[in-house]
Amino acid sequence: MPAKFFLKNLTVPSPCTEDWNRMKGNDQVRFCEHCDSSVHNLSRMSPNEAMRLAAGSNGRLCIRFERDSTGRLARSRARNKLHHISRRASQIAAGAFSATLSITSAVGHPSTSTQSSPLNNSRGAAISQPVTRVGSGSSVVGAVTDQHGAAITSASIALFNDRTNLALYTTPDFGGHFRIDNLEVGMYRLRIEAPGFVAEEGGLYVQAKDTRADRTLRVAGPAENVEVVSESSERIVSFSGGMVIASPEHPFVLAAQQDDLEELASLISGVDVNMRDKRTSTTALEHAVRNANREMVQLLLSAGAKVNDRDSSGETPLMMMDKDATSDLVWDLINAGAKVNLKDKLKNTALMSAASANNLDALRTLLDVGAEMDIQNDEGRTALMIAASEGYVNIVRALLLAGANLTLTDDNEDDALSLAIDNDHWAVIRLLKSKGAFETVALGEEKPNP
Repeated sequence: MPAKFFLKNLTVPSPCTEDWNRMKGNDQVRFCEHCDSSVHNLSRMSPNEAMRLAAGSNGRLCIRFERDSTGRLARSRARNKLHHISRRASQIAAGAFSATLSITSAVGHPSTSTQSSPLNNSRGAAISQPVTRVGSGSSVVGAVTDQHGAAITSASIALFNDRTNLALYTTPDFGGHFRIDNLEVGMYRLRIEAPGFVAEEGGLYVQAKDTRADRTLRVAGPAENVEVVSESSERIVSFSGGMVIASPEHPFVLAAQQDDLEELASLISGVDVNMRDKRTSTTALEHAVRNANREMVQLLLSAGAKVNDRDSSGETPLMMMDKDATSDLVWDLINAGAKVNLKDKLKNTALMSAASANNLDALRTLLDVGAEMDIQNDEGRTALMIAASEGYVNIVRALLLAGANLTLTDDNEDDALSLAIDNDHWAVIRLLKSKGAFETVALGEEKPNP
């Protein structure tokens, strides 16, 4: 399910009466003593961070979010925050992020080469990973959780070996688990950080077998992670409590949402395949695309599903692809007449959706059929800016290779590099700089120096 769809269908049926301002923690996550649980503030997360958090919660998640006067989720912008006040990185951390990244060939070690291969995690995120050709092929496996055992899916994981000049990066799956393979036996440094939590870094000796590296992050106090958010004249309404995502009421659309091909096939005769469910205002094709169910998509298209039909946000099915959508699924939609460069009401395109979902195969397919790279949405952001702000280094690389414009800026005058810097995405920063991007610093604004 794409992050935008998740956020649009989010409700709190039984709002919590506890006072957010009296809870201990920071702007991203606070601890509620009454419920004995962490409360996560979706309005201080990117849509994809919120989606990953929800997916890893197993249905047990306390949230807080804000809606503006239009009913849309209100989120803070990176430009409005002060970076890392009273949280100076150690020399070790600074050195770690200055190491040669996995996007370049490792040097100084003749038995090491670089190739592009996916890390072995359940998301299958393709990450350029240096693979050593000596040693026993050891692995580091672990899970990242908070103090109450809940998975932290927004974490960034970095593993460094100074002797071989090696740096590897990955993120947890929806259960908070991660795995890094093809390692030499030896001493490494492991750094794990996540928004709203205190980063953890330390030495790790990798053995000849799987080495466990479970880590528990504690909530950062205000002095460790401070944000200053500009006040808005817009009316903001806050909601807190347990989350619920609405389900369709019509059996046909519900079968599509539940990914039940057999049930959908049994109901399709005599049904308007383009009907919109009254409760969720969604169609069966939209759910089939979100679930990346190619067989269901093909069935619906053959039955007359409209491939360019738009939902209330102006999105077409091609804009609703998630991480799991394959290039074959993209081709099915295109061959059925899907228009590649259509925009939704926020001027987002299918290419932007693929970038936001970190779907490299879909993005490459869209580029192959003529998707325009430098279209800007209503915030002035391009697909490259979206990928850079999320830290999706392989998406950024693919767009750069296709000729994406590095110099465009959004409505806040941020370009792709400044967005990557604002969000501490070091691999993306190094890649953009290697392709000619240069940093501009506004007067009086402090930026980190990766």
